[in-house]
Amino acid sequence: MHKYKKSKFLILIPAYNELKNLKKFVKKANKLAPVCVLDDGSQDDTYEWLNKNKICVKRNNFNLGYENNLLNGIKKYKKYCDYVITFDGDGQHKISDLKKILNFKNLPDIVICNRTIKNRFMEIIISYVFNFFFGLKDPLSGFKVYNSKILKKQNFENIGDFFLIDFLLTLLENKIINLEITTKKREGDSRVGKLLTIGYKEIKILLKIISKKLI
Repeated sequence: MHKYKKSKFLILIPAYNELKNLKKFVKKANKLAPVCVLDDGSQDDTYEWLNKNKICVKRNNFNLGYENNLLNGIKKYKKYCDYVITFDGDGQHKISDLKKILNFKNLPDIVICNRTIKNRFMEIIISYVFNFFFGLKDPLSGFKVYNSKILKKQNFENIGDFFLIDFLLTLLENKIINLEITTKKREGDSRVGKLLTIGYKEIKILLKIISKKLI
């Protein structure tokens, strides 16, 4: 990534065994703004294909998990741009919505792109609660925009165990807007859990959101 000059936007795409989906859109995205794929130790040919096609890729030696992979990518690359865009590698987001962001005038500190399709039932519940308390509709969306100025002020070592929620909770004092987008259903199984999964982590996330409001 050090070979690139600083740009207005940098698109970070976390991916694990998503080569089939990446092939459908990553070249188009890279023509709009610099892309760096955060390869989380994929067992397919993601790393080799991206290198062959001269697309920036940072490969983890072992699987860190979606949230930690994304956190590390933001920490590493925030200095290379004015705005970090996170964009999922499963093909659910549309290039047309990415263009909306790139053409947006007077971007706020954070943009949360609200999905029309959510992968898990608990995402719907968590989104409803977060919106009720804080007016933000889709906190777990992987399609977000962050002003690098606010990222540089963050202490990434104390984010917590639930990065997407914990990180967002630390940023609520900034100007954040919801942006409606149209999502596509991913092909194949989700990499981040089953549709009806309700686990200990999801319950703790809900409790954390509620406790934040009560403090």
